[in-house]
Amino acid sequence: MPVRDGVYEAKISTFYKEIREGIEEIEKMIGKSRKIRINNVPISLLNRFKPLLRNKDLKIILPRGVKPTKELKSLGRIATAKSRIYVEYKGREANTGSVGFPTKNFNIIWTENEILSISAVEYSACVKCLLKTFETAWRYSKKW
Repeated sequence: MPVRDGVYEAKISTFYKEIREGIEEIEKMIGKSRKIRINNVPISLLNRFKPLLRNKDLKIILPRGVKPTKELKSLGRIATAKSRIYVEYKGREANTGSVGFPTKNFNIIWTENEILSISAVEYSACVKCLLKTFETAWRYSKKW
């Protein structure tokens, strides 16, 4: 952990003011990273990422009830969630998903028509824990 002015300091997370900024940061990370884990993100966002996901160590868990296309299957290993995982976001139920990398994990809160929030965890211990959570979700998902 770096020391600044005699105090240990660590940035642990980011909450993006604009959804566009969060999406652009995810796209940059996809471009740099080899290993990517995507869980329960809106299909519209996944479609936006598809061109960037080629030749990656990729696992995707699609939202419950969604079947993969041939194009998605050609990108990596695909599963579909069997359970409904959601959050209460400012008084309303919303879906929660993630895009995970070895050093950063993005949390995406969304509804059928809208991405409500994007945040990122940068604290390495939490990122490792979130990637382990992905692997548990993968184990209990329907594989294609």
